Amino acid sequence: MTQRIFKAEGLVLRTRILGEADRLVTLITWEEGKFEAVARGARKTKSKLAAGVDLFTHGWFTFHRGRTWPIITGQDTIERFPRFRDTPDLYAYGLYLAELTDRLVSGEEKCVEICQLLLEGWKLLDGDVDRTLLCRGFELKLTASAGYSPHLHSCVNCGAESTAGFSPSQGGLLCSRCQRADLIKVKPGTLALARRLIEAPLSQIKMLRATDWQKKELSSIIMAFFAYQLDLGEIKSRRFLKD
Repeated sequence: MTQRIFKAEGLVLRTRILGEADRLVTLITWEEGKFEAVARGARKTKSKLAAGVDLFTHGWFTFHRGRTWPIITGQDTIERFPRFRDTPDLYAYGLYLAELTDRLVSGEEKCVEICQLLLEGWKLLDGDVDRTLLCRGFELKLTASAGYSPHLHSCVNCGAESTAGFSPSQGGLLCSRCQRADLIKVKPGTLALARRLIEAPLSQIKMLRATDWQKKELSSIIMAFFAYQLDLGEIKSRRFLKD
């Protein structure tokens, strides 16, 4: 970002109180990446920006570059997700997608693919979908888009096609000869599902079916991968998910 005044299409990931009347807004944008910006007066009842900088907002934002943070000077809402506010379960899942995106993405590089993924995730949550499976698919596709994807096609050490399980420390599958003490057993059906979730558009979640044990196995390897390879720490919103 080099221009004094600029405009960007983005999604609101997080907002925080700043001073007596302002909000500090974390946005992820298609062309300018992820950054924080100040919405002056957004906490005032009559503020024109108040609703436009809420979490789960998709819109166009106009900024003026300030000394510390860009300042939001205008906003045009494209889409909001009011049901998230009215439904605690939906709110928890929508917040989890936003928080995970916030934690995995850094810097001001273009985020076209990730913005599209998050927006599609929110839209799917707002409809009839297996929310647990959607989260697993979102996690896998987000890590792939951010360049951190686990290796799920063969032994990450020797390339053998026959594998014994998933190793968090190695970031992928290992065969019986290369297996480590941290190996997590994963059934072939679960691996096939994981690969499908990474390769297919997120919208195809509606057409996929998974057993409870497949979803549990997916959750165990993804969370172990996050903890060991990405050092994400606790993602607080995940505590409220029903999976």
